[in-house]
Amino acid sequence: MITAMGTDKFSATVDAALLAQVRSIAGPRGLSAFVAVALQHELDRVRLRELLDELTEQLGPPDEGMVAEAVGELTALVHRVRTADLSEQQRAVAP
Repeated sequence: MITAMGTDKFSATVDAALLAQVRSIAGPRGLSAFVAVALQHELDRVRLRELLDELTEQLGPPDEGMVAEAVGELTALVHRVRTADLSEQQRAVAP
């Protein structure tokens, strides 16, 4: 079951140029939705960093081979996603 989430208003002070850039790309979803996504992204990033720190403490740092393998897999995944996105965009504009 999905329950509705409450909302809360807040005020933030940001660089004027940064805010102008965000407003120019926020589009129809608006500034509030853009900020909500950005906040969630930052929370996810912080939690991931905490998990990685915990794993490093428990298991030690990954060796260079593991890091290189992970970077290669991530690079391949990003390429596949971008290629799929491009194909989907091309189909959307095709006559």
